[in-house]
This record gives sequence, structure tokens and C-alpha cells, in this order.
Amino acid sequence: MRILRKITSLFLLCLVILTATNAQERDSALVAKVFRHGLKDTKSLLLSPAKWDSKAWLIAGSVTAASGALILWGDQAVYNFTNKQQTPSRNQFFKYTEPLGHYYAFAAMGVTMAVGIIGKNNYHVETAIIAAESYLLTGMLVQAVKITAGRNRPNSFGTTNPHQWEGPFFKGQSFFSGHTSTAFAVASVYAQRYKNQFWVPVAAYGLATLVGVERIYDNRHWTSDVVFGAAVGTATGLLLCRQWDESPIRFYPVANPGGLGLAVIVKL
Repeated sequence: MRILRKITSLFLLCLVILTATNAQERDSALVAKVFRHGLKDTKSLLLSPAKWDSKAWLIAGSVTAASGALILWGDQAVYNFTNKQQTPSRNQFFKYTEPLGHYYAFAAMGVTMAVGIIGKNNYHVETAIIAAESYLLTGMLVQAVKITAGRNRPNSFGTTNPHQWEGPFFKGQSFFSGHTSTAFAVASVYAQRYKNQFWVPVAAYGLATLVGVERIYDNRHWTSDVVFGAAVGTATGLLLCRQWDESPIRFYPVANPGGLGLAVIVKL
């Protein structure tokens, strides 16, 4: 249900963007181009491994190997260690970091969008749109893998065994972490788009890392779930940033008699 609320919220965000677009620019052909752009990004994400170079394959192999090692030998040890560190003050702290993976991410995108529209800065507007797309695509990918893998969460169904994988359509929802992956999906977009401002990548990735730590601390995920999710979210965000730089579609804030809005420009 939680991921359904996320997808619904992002659908509403996209609807607001299209509604805000100037009427003279929003004909059926233009909307179709925007829709095809989203489908192209989805296709590029799914087929991206076919275009990886040796460096990309090395990174992917390292992440997979690290996740596999954690599954085999590390998850249980980290689980045992973490459960010895539980204190009331830490419980309270992580209570406020959990929303970083969804509600605060929505707030960041909304504020960026508003600042872009009010300040007539298309770069901010496009950053918010890329972040929203990254969030949505990552969330969909997470759910597809979770349904297929069926890994038990820590303490769910009475288990403390990280090696329980029940397969497709089982109730297990552990692999991989949705909160962590979507947090990094948004963080990587902000870090890439504002990389010239040193504090932005540090803050973005730092807050996303807190989300991952919280998921482990609260026994919501195994460490391998978090590591793999962080890698998937980051890869998605960076890929979409590159795709956007090559896209002919641009969003520009405009002012008209009806108020502030967005104009969609398609480069020919």
C-alpha cells in the first residue's frame, strides 16, 4: 500500500505538470511526445545493461558480489550487532529519518518545482521532473523484484534468518529496499544536477544514507537489501540525468493572465 501511495502521488504530480502547461502548447501531439519520452526513458533503463562498457560492468559486478557476500556471510552478523545497539534515543532519532525515503523526498521535489516556476528557472523545474521520474521508475522496479524474490524481512513471520527466499508472490518484501532505492534515486539526481555546489551532493547522499541505516536499524531490511537498493537508485538517477541532457523536450516557467505555469518546448 505504501508504494501504491507513492506511485499515485507521482501520477498526480505529472498530471499537475501537464495541467499547468499553456493551452496553446498542450495539443495531443505534444502530450504524445512527452508520453513517448517517458516510455523511452523506461526502455533505456531496462535495456541499459546491453550498452554498458567495461567500467559499468565492473561496477555492477562489484555491487552484485558485495551484495552476494552480505547475503551469505554479512547480513546475519550485522543484524545481530544492530539489535544490540537499540536505545530509546536512537529509536527516536531514526523515527524522524524514515520519512526521508518518501515524504521528505516529495517535499524536496515540490519545493524545487515551486522555486523554479516562481523564479522562472527551467533548470530547477526540470530537476524536479527528473527526480520524480527517477523515483517512479525505481519504485516500479523495486516492486517487480520484490514480488519475484519473496525474501523475508528481518523479524517478519518470526524469522531472523537472512536466507529465507520464498519466491514469486510470497508475502516477503525485503529484497531490495524501496525506501533506500527511491531515496538514492532522488539524491543522485540532485547530486548530479547541482554537482558544482559542493554541499548538495554531500547533503543528498548523506540523507539518503541515513535512510538506509534506518531500514537496517529498525529491522525493516537486511544490509544486502540496502546496499543493492542504493546502487539501483543511484544508477537510475544518473541514467535519467544523461537521458534528459539528450532529450529534445524542455519545460519553461511562464506567466500568463491565468497565473504561473509551465510551457513545454520540443526542439526539432
